[in-house]
Amino acid sequence: MERQGKLLERLQEAKWGVVEIVVLATVLAFSIGVFSSLAMEWLSNRSVAAVSAACTLLCLVYIALRHTRDRRLHANIKSTFIIDDDHMMVSISEYAASEAVARYFDGAFAENPALRRQWESEPLESMRQMVDGQMRIRSVASTKLIREVYEYAILEDLTTHLSDYFNGYAGRDGDLRTYERNDLPDVLLANRFLELFSRDMADRDAFPSDDGPSGGGRIVMQTVPGGYFHHFELTLPTGSTLRRESNSALVISGPAFQMKISVQFRGMRSEIPFDHIARYVGADPLAVHPYEVQINIQVLVRRSFIFSGRRWNNHLWVDSLVDSLVERFSLERHLTRINWPVVAATLHCLDVRDRRTNSPSS
Repeated sequence: MERQGKLLERLQEAKWGVVEIVVLATVLAFSIGVFSSLAMEWLSNRSVAAVSAACTLLCLVYIALRHTRDRRLHANIKSTFIIDDDHMMVSISEYAASEAVARYFDGAFAENPALRRQWESEPLESMRQMVDGQMRIRSVASTKLIREVYEYAILEDLTTHLSDYFNGYAGRDGDLRTYERNDLPDVLLANRFLELFSRDMADRDAFPSDDGPSGGGRIVMQTVPGGYFHHFELTLPTGSTLRRESNSALVISGPAFQMKISVQFRGMRSEIPFDHIARYVGADPLAVHPYEVQINIQVLVRRSFIFSGRRWNNHLWVDSLVDSLVERFSLERHLTRINWPVVAATLHCLDVRDRRTNSPSS
């Protein structure tokens, strides 16, 4: 996983660095101008003014470009899921992405049996195909479901993170806009998990009809046997949009930056440790199949925003969002969080001690 620093905070510092340089340069230029006043008497004032303005502009452009050249953030998150020989998703405790994906699969399959049939009729094992003596990877129904469920998990984290960030927002009216399900384009609702889980509970048999929550409030999330509901509500700075590119990447575009999030699944085996599956997950490593999913995040900050000085706090959620996605989806972070290297070493030492204790020669 690659992640370098806090992008917007770093650019904010760069902005004030440019301002500082400009102030110092102005003072220096004034001082030099005083000493060069005699020379100016021998030249045309217009020519000197034009050359001076051009040199000043070139210097300012150079300083601005140099100090804001690092406007990109790139994070490559390697996530992991496990399925058993019965094509059931195996949840990994204390690994947020694994627990969420397993929960979404259970809810979707219980409410929409057609999705389960697609998952079982074209399992992940069928994506490998021999063509002219070479192994080829083809797209099957189950691979599409994997990409969609991970995309939905990212969208849920995105909406929750932004809701928490802007909770109690004290900025100006009109700075923010909230998008709901009806505001989404069809290309986003093509994600079957998003379409199903955000659909009104009154239109779904899994949820009993009632008069709504007590006190006249609104239900944001509800889980029942055989169904899962989450009200889709995405708060973004005004002028921002959420769309999908032709390559299936999600794109958040606004006045400050453009963020692209893509989910890639090529059927690669995960690098999850063998002992982790056996000792922590509690599954037979030979009876389960761990797969790797890659989540790519790219952010490009606009130079016009860097020097505009307008409401930076409306956009500083970008860095914390990327950190949150890394924390929840990265297998590496999960192993670090549970201190797996130390745990694995301890378990190994205990196994060695038990073998020595139980050996016939002892």
